Amino acid sequence: MIDYKAFRDKFVNKLSRVSDRVDFMYPYTTRNGKYINVKNHSFSWTSGFYGGIMWQMYMLTKDDKYLKLAKACAERLEDALTEFLSLSHDVGFQFLLTNVADFEITGDTESLKRGLHAASLLAGRFNHAGRFIRAWGSNEGLDGGRPKTGYAIIDCMMNIPLLYWAWKVSGDPRFMQTADLHADTTMRAFVREDGSVNHIVVFDPNTGEVTDKPEGQGYAPGSSWTRGQGWAIYGFAMAYHYTENPKYLETAKRVAEYFEKNMNDEYMPIDFAQPAEPKYTDSSAAAIAACGMLEIMKYVSDNEKRFYKHTVDRLMEILYRNCDFTEKDEAILQNCSEMYHREESRHVSLIYGDFYTLEALMRLDGEDPVFYGRNI
Repeated sequence: MIDYKAFRDKFVNKLSRVSDRVDFMYPYTTRNGKYINVKNHSFSWTSGFYGGIMWQMYMLTKDDKYLKLAKACAERLEDALTEFLSLSHDVGFQFLLTNVADFEITGDTESLKRGLHAASLLAGRFNHAGRFIRAWGSNEGLDGGRPKTGYAIIDCMMNIPLLYWAWKVSGDPRFMQTADLHADTTMRAFVREDGSVNHIVVFDPNTGEVTDKPEGQGYAPGSSWTRGQGWAIYGFAMAYHYTENPKYLETAKRVAEYFEKNMNDEYMPIDFAQPAEPKYTDSSAAAIAACGMLEIMKYVSDNEKRFYKHTVDRLMEILYRNCDFTEKDEAILQNCSEMYHREESRHVSLIYGDFYTLEALMRLDGEDPVFYGRNI
């Protein structure tokens, strides 16, 4: 059994050292042990995670060093709102972990405005015919150059909490209605009967009919990309957190039970359906799933809590074995993978792996995250 306090202390101590060396706001992955400073990375879907880690560190230590860094990350994202064209549904990841956290912790009204601005942009991506939020703005990226006007992805379940938060702070029900409609479509079109999920569903943007379900970042069409499973567990648990609609909790539990049934204690694969060899792994999926299951635990019976806690303990064992607390690499969680079919994106460090591992450790110590609104 892991000593979670010792685990968290090691994590915090290394982040303290790394934050003294990283002098830019949006690290993503490392090369030769150092975070890469990518020009205009503030427009990336991952640009909120380092700021989110700084808020976590501030909550844990009350050290103004982290407050200053966290607020700088939040303020710099104003550039992404102004640039606009590079934004996608991932404004949730970008602004929940930075500006929403800033408002919830410090009451900063400029961050409140940026958070509501981002929520309005997210709501504006809603396709009324298909009742889904469009994922990407351009035709680049996965699945060749096909037009992306009808694309929705499972990751958006972790972006719609921005809409629920905006509903709570503004009182405008349109935000909640949009989030609910997208969640309902995701239940219908993404979640399979056995609890596994698709990564991508393509809709006809004019009629709303489903036209394709490509492999996305997983192994193959119809398979089970583990990070996508994690997004679904956590996203539906958060939908229940805001709405108390039991169908969302039941969906989160169904996906979580599928995840537990298919995981092993040795490593976290990129996809549950991938071949046994080569043994490609994605540690970040374990961290996201652990956070989602810890959220589910808040709403279930004591008997169910034991099931989820046991599963979380198994996931945390995987995470601990994949952490580097030395000075060899500025990232902590290793052996993460963006996708299955791209060699250069396998077995790397990814900033969100560190973010969700620290969140899981904080949750295990009774600290609820502030990124989704306090007392909401």
